[in-house]
Amino acid sequence: MTPEATVAAPFPVVSASALETPASTSPLWLIEQLWTQQAVGIIGGAPKSCKTWMALEMAVAVASGSPCLGAFAVPSAGRVLLYAAEDSEASLRLRLESLARHHRCELRNLDIRVITTDTLRLDSEADQKRLEMTLILHRPALLLLDPLVRLHSIDENAAGEIAALLGYLRGLQRRSNVAIALVHHARKNVSASGGAGYSLRGSSDLYAWVDSFLYLRRHQDQITLSAEHRSASGTGPLTLELAESQSQAPYLKLISASPASEAPQPDPIFNRILELLRISPQPRTTESLRNDLQVRNQRLVEALRLLAQQGRVLRSAKGYSLPIVNSPSLPL
Repeated sequence: MTPEATVAAPFPVVSASALETPASTSPLWLIEQLWTQQAVGIIGGAPKSCKTWMALEMAVAVASGSPCLGAFAVPSAGRVLLYAAEDSEASLRLRLESLARHHRCELRNLDIRVITTDTLRLDSEADQKRLEMTLILHRPALLLLDPLVRLHSIDENAAGEIAALLGYLRGLQRRSNVAIALVHHARKNVSASGGAGYSLRGSSDLYAWVDSFLYLRRHQDQITLSAEHRSASGTGPLTLELAESQSQAPYLKLISASPASEAPQPDPIFNRILELLRISPQPRTTESLRNDLQVRNQRLVEALRLLAQQGRVLRSAKGYSLPIVNSPSLPL
């Protein structure tokens, strides 16, 4: 029988009523309000916004079972496995010891394990297999990889390449029942009012992939943290600071929830698009809008997609336009 004549086996299918029953109708948390159980996600932000400090704070909280940032409970302590591509072993140990001391525990008593290889490439088939075997051996509750840019050699703006890498990580999470957190950079010169998810470097597939997403912003000496989740409501913005003193080693300190007046404002591109469509007698193409707005194509496409999902713009073969609102009938 030729390969063409081979009958392919169908995909497995079950009745919806036979699907696995969740243990609870409420979200299961690895860290309450910050990270859902077995979630894949990103800890993102601009340089010097304490992304690594946040990742290590999560590691110490999960390993110790103590509240993250002193406020967000860890329902069940678990093992943590991490790979820090940019920190030396000595620097990493100092940070972890500092955070452990703040959590009132000793680092030697915490089940935090560190991958010490010089390089780890998530786009390498050999390293993919080694990482999966490492997870099988150590069975962590949380895998931290910091930062994503040092863990591959692909083009982050190429949707096909980044989708393959993210697909591997999603499969790894499902096979290993582990939460995976990637530390990732935001693009340079990001507007303070821009949408957090779409400010990440690379393809928008990164934001679409996450189950949990932590985003840190630094404005002067103030750091704010916001959390988004696929299956739960978000949290923040929260005000943080990297507390340092002569008597105490550095640690991330939660100050308070930011006042509503300080919350990030919506990206102004949305109102600019709506205004251009309002004054245009004809539908506008993406290219013509980009020429007027002078913005990156990816940012414009994502904004149009969100506006279309909200029903605030209509897309047709001729381009984008505002919905037609029927005027109420006047009485005779």
